[in-house]
Amino acid sequence: MMKTWVLAMAMTVGLATLCGSKVAEAVQIGALSTDCKASGFDRGHRAYQFVATCAGRAMSPDGRYAIVQRAYRDHQPPIELQTAGGRVVARLPELSDDMPFVVLWSPDSRRIAVNHHVGSFMDDLRLFEIVGNKVVPRSALIVAAKHLAVQRFRCLSPGAVLPNAARWSADGHRLMIVTVSSLYACSDTAKAGDWWPLWMIGDVRTGRIDPASIRIDKADGPLREPRDTLYRGF
Repeated sequence: MMKTWVLAMAMTVGLATLCGSKVAEAVQIGALSTDCKASGFDRGHRAYQFVATCAGRAMSPDGRYAIVQRAYRDHQPPIELQTAGGRVVARLPELSDDMPFVVLWSPDSRRIAVNHHVGSFMDDLRLFEIVGNKVVPRSALIVAAKHLAVQRFRCLSPGAVLPNAARWSADGHRLMIVTVSSLYACSDTAKAGDWWPLWMIGDVRTGRIDPASIRIDKADGPLREPRDTLYRGF
């Protein structure tokens, strides 16, 4: 059997809060739970969980902006980037699909990483940068992470690789990522060793992955963030 951590991805509760923790204690967000008590920031205030139908407001570290979801029942209003005073700066249609998602603001409040639930207990990474009064999608680092996973495990296709954000560097330029895939991403007879999750650190500005940061996650159970010197100092 491939890794049992695949089922842990049913908990979209921010990969930053899951790594190295007991995921069984989390609410099954990926199963479209609408328990509004599951929404909000994690204990480290690094990741904000949005739950379908529930109001949510993820403030940026500098307090200038917020990602906002209004409460709803049948039809989801657009997900918005607002100023602290409530003025709408931009709408994010990529996130407005009734799926839960987790927002990780960069410490400098310039960039936003989103682990967006896409079904089948899986999340996909979206990256945005605030430029002036616009929210600009940034995909170079995501493409690079997918390419690296496919190069390492030839049975995977780019569409089968789902990068997830774990945490930002203190300067807000680099992002720790782990690549995940469905249990049978390679075939119906996939087995352990056909592919593994890859941890890596990349620069959002250039889209470049640091080759020295690449780690294979072969641990049983939940994903485990590497704890060597490079990652401890991240």
